[in-house]
Amino acid sequence: MEDQEVINEAAEKDAPSTTGKRVLVVEDDEHIGPLVLAELERLGHEGHLATTLEDARARLGDGFDAILLDVRLPDGNGLDFLEDVRARWRHLPVTVMTAYAQVSAAVRAVRLGANDFLEKPFSREQLRATLSAWRNTTSRRRSDPSGVSTDTTRRHMRGRNVPAAFYMGQSGRLREALDLIQLVAETPGTTALVDGESGTGKELAARAIHELSERKSQPFVAINCAALSESLLEAELFGYERGAFTGASNAKKGLFEVANNGTIYLDEVGEMQFNLQAKLLRVLEERTVKRVGGLTDLPVDVRVVASTNRNLEDEVDGGRFRQDLYFRLCVVRITMPPLRERKEDLGFLSQHFLKRFSLNLRRPLEGFTDQALERLVGYDWPGNVRELRNVIERAVIVCREERIDVRHLGFFQMGSSVVAPPEESSSQGKSASGRFQLDLEDLKLETAERKLIELALKEAEGRKSAAAELLGINRSTLYNKLKNYEL
Repeated sequence: MEDQEVINEAAEKDAPSTTGKRVLVVEDDEHIGPLVLAELERLGHEGHLATTLEDARARLGDGFDAILLDVRLPDGNGLDFLEDVRARWRHLPVTVMTAYAQVSAAVRAVRLGANDFLEKPFSREQLRATLSAWRNTTSRRRSDPSGVSTDTTRRHMRGRNVPAAFYMGQSGRLREALDLIQLVAETPGTTALVDGESGTGKELAARAIHELSERKSQPFVAINCAALSESLLEAELFGYERGAFTGASNAKKGLFEVANNGTIYLDEVGEMQFNLQAKLLRVLEERTVKRVGGLTDLPVDVRVVASTNRNLEDEVDGGRFRQDLYFRLCVVRITMPPLRERKEDLGFLSQHFLKRFSLNLRRPLEGFTDQALERLVGYDWPGNVRELRNVIERAVIVCREERIDVRHLGFFQMGSSVVAPPEESSSQGKSASGRFQLDLEDLKLETAERKLIELALKEAEGRKSAAAELLGINRSTLYNKLKNYEL
């Protein structure tokens, strides 16, 4: 009796508070099908089982909110059914289940727009994680009085100063981030903390909040807190009065004043010195700034969006970041997911960048070979979307054929090398292993930077604009570095 009470109590805790989705489960396995249906019911969803493609196609028009799809079925391949689904419902969530986790199947599923993958045998926890993501999205959208939805957020972003690659994709993690961005934007001045790895689009998230808000016609100001010393950062943020320090011949507004009625974005806020954190906290609490050397408190109405790739909870525990400032910044926390956790979006993003760079560089290309897509899907993308963008741009530059193949791809990795397939010839400066070698004489940053610039120029065949794009910097910065290094 006690054991049964424990089970019932656990079931009550897991029970959803809102109605879930109607889900079509396409699965012929007599054990897995009922298990999936049971978990759907447990999480508040309504599951319907189809054991063949014929049955699934017959029921496709019954108004389902999501599909769980097996690949190998008695009467055909589930990915053919996925193709049928995408022809009629472009945004219907589809999770592919397969015991045959071959890269070729994953590539085709990505091309056809699968939202997620479950590799058999999957655990109950893995299944529940997928289903819970659906439940949370449904619950949030139905309970939110603003009626926010990811598709609405995307429509609002189009035509604004937000790159399409930022909001492109169908993964659950991306949808959650976009929905939170919309919710924050709809508030007058709520502070938000955006975290995530380098290259995931934290600044673009801040800009999206600004562009979707009533402050969009006012200034958006960004500053990197790690790029300046404490005294310079203080002067930039809060401004200074004439004579405040040597060289202050005139008074200057700080960025909080410049951004008045708009948005200020504090990049790498975790790098801010402890003493300066107290002054930032005062601005957030009192909505006033005092210039360096000034006596007057100046009122400001600014939304603050901060970002970090550090774990600020650890920084607080270690005494390096103020706890009260952390709470003031983290009113709403938005996590930008790394690309390796949203592999289902790779197809959309790769095609987008290919189309963009083919147009900009006047290099019409038809697409990717299957082998190239396999390499893209199999890579972990430590540099995230920024790295994908650079890899596709490089491929467009060096490709002389109709489709981008494996030999046109080069992946930047830690360890001073650019991974490239061994099929490429060593005439382009690669070793026999297919890696670009920096061959550093020492560990000075200037030495590595000079070598990378030389390598980029060689890859771009001397074209400085293309080399700047490969390096991820603008042309003027490259020209300055060329001058400094006398290249």
